[in-house]
Amino acid sequence: MLPALRDAGDDFAWAVWYAVWRVRDGEEPPGPAAAAERLDRFYAAIGAVPPLDEALGTLAGYLRGVETRPAAADALLRISEWALERGAGEPAIQCAEAAAALLPDSSRRALAAGRANRIMGEAARAAIHYERAMTMARMRRKWRSYVRAHLGLGHAKKALGDPAAARAHYYTAARAARSLSGEKWLAAQTRHDLMALASELGGFEEALTHARQALQWYPRHHARFPALAHDTGFLLVRMHLYAPALPLLQAVMRLPVPPQDQVIGWSTLARAAAGTGDAAAYQQAAENVLRRVGLFDLHAAAAFDNLAQGACLLALWKQAEQYASRSLEIAARGAPSDCRENASRALAHAREQRIPPHEPVVEARIAGPLLELARDMALALTVWRGATWKRKRQSGPERLGSV
Repeated sequence: MLPALRDAGDDFAWAVWYAVWRVRDGEEPPGPAAAAERLDRFYAAIGAVPPLDEALGTLAGYLRGVETRPAAADALLRISEWALERGAGEPAIQCAEAAAALLPDSSRRALAAGRANRIMGEAARAAIHYERAMTMARMRRKWRSYVRAHLGLGHAKKALGDPAAARAHYYTAARAARSLSGEKWLAAQTRHDLMALASELGGFEEALTHARQALQWYPRHHARFPALAHDTGFLLVRMHLYAPALPLLQAVMRLPVPPQDQVIGWSTLARAAAGTGDAAAYQQAAENVLRRVGLFDLHAAAAFDNLAQGACLLALWKQAEQYASRSLEIAARGAPSDCRENASRALAHAREQRIPPHEPVVEARIAGPLLELARDMALALTVWRGATWKRKRQSGPERLGSV
């Protein structure tokens, strides 16, 4: 954990490690330094990362016995979020799991631990935390958290190559969300996830139905709305409708997309650009992927697959082979089977120097509604304000965060 944080200074890295150690083990770590000396060093770290000064101060108070466990857990989650934004996987996971360990009955902290693991590609560990969050939420009748735990577990199962289990969790979340009065945003998330799964499995008509419902139910400025627009763009790409997909994806990537989602976003845009024959736009988007992919591995296999598919469409055979091989290398560590199959096909096309089929694969009866949906989403993106939108009473999605 220490090397990943040393850019912020040795004292800060040590302070985070020390806080996690004390929270997880409850005792002083081995070594000659006395507890008072360690606390002095802990206080010396305050100021190294100004946005986290309050969190470190809270943790210092907890270590001295004057702050509560919930306050300390939330301080650890703030550090975890900061680390996630920078792709520092181990400290993000360790801090989130320490927060969950500090309050083992809290579904919210278990959800945060699951999310940190999922974002950093640790699907099996994420599933453990989501299952615990689901159990705690059901016991305490925390139905928002219960729905979100099922969504998170669906994400984890999909990443582990079990789409049937993922679908079951998404539908359970959908049924539970419908019973929550005034929580359409949460029902929209369930439809969004069902749409993405159906798209990946080739159920384009089902995906269109879920996408339209999600568009109707998401609040105008919901943080995940750009992700829905991206996934709709990917649906168009999967159906070889590259021309309408490209402007929609360009609109998405002009927005402040979360760092962990930029890799997949730019790669989908690259693939759409290649489908329209725009080699310059493809190369620019591919460069954006390559600059970011080392920080976040969550979508790396799928991103390289997108780049390989795009390179094949442009007859860039050397690049296609390199990208497909990289996708397969990453996928061997646990990516979904469909990603491995797609990358294998792209590698075969590259080695045979054969452009893959790219004629539209869409039935006439859904082509019109799908293009209309893409236009509606592009229009909605023009007024989306996301994190800058502040309601009079903060509740719901902004307060709870993503899964």
